[in-house]
Amino acid sequence: MCMTVTLEDDAHTTCHIMLFTDVQNAAELRQMIMKGQVEASLIKPEMIAGVFPVVVAANKAVRSRSTGKMVTRSVYSEVLFNLSPTKNITESLKTFGLGDSDKTVLAVVLEGEEEGEAGTRVQKLISQIKAEVADLNLLSSLTDEARVRALYKISDAELTISSLADSVVSRVACKEFLTL
Repeated sequence: MCMTVTLEDDAHTTCHIMLFTDVQNAAELRQMIMKGQVEASLIKPEMIAGVFPVVVAANKAVRSRSTGKMVTRSVYSEVLFNLSPTKNITESLKTFGLGDSDKTVLAVVLEGEEEGEAGTRVQKLISQIKAEVADLNLLSSLTDEARVRALYKISDAELTISSLADSVVSRVACKEFLTL
């Protein structure tokens, strides 16, 4: 139900990724995010081509935080920004962030090793979201491949030599060098 990965920063940040379905309080969650009461990135699953692009975006976010080079105000909005092929923060948040009427959400929770809080942020998030925790394998069925391809400008020719997820990862990883 929850995928956990240790990221490549000095703090050995743990990245927890969870999928929620039947979300009943998306508008309330968005308000809580804007007030800084949610310690997670809440992402539209239809815009995600797999878990690995999310891990890459989260890794970039914690590295930016550790070097003091974040573009956004929080590490969680930085994850959303890193997923986007553009450098427009507002557009990134609109495209990837939770909407008021969304019924599914992919959540990313980051916990530092030195903070001694293993799992407490995850449990807090689960208590905040009125939804069912779903199997992460369901993510691929929620992806809107046409929208993802259009957003990242992925051609049919590219998909003959690469998967959709790999194409997205290359763009997320190289965002600073690409102009789409």
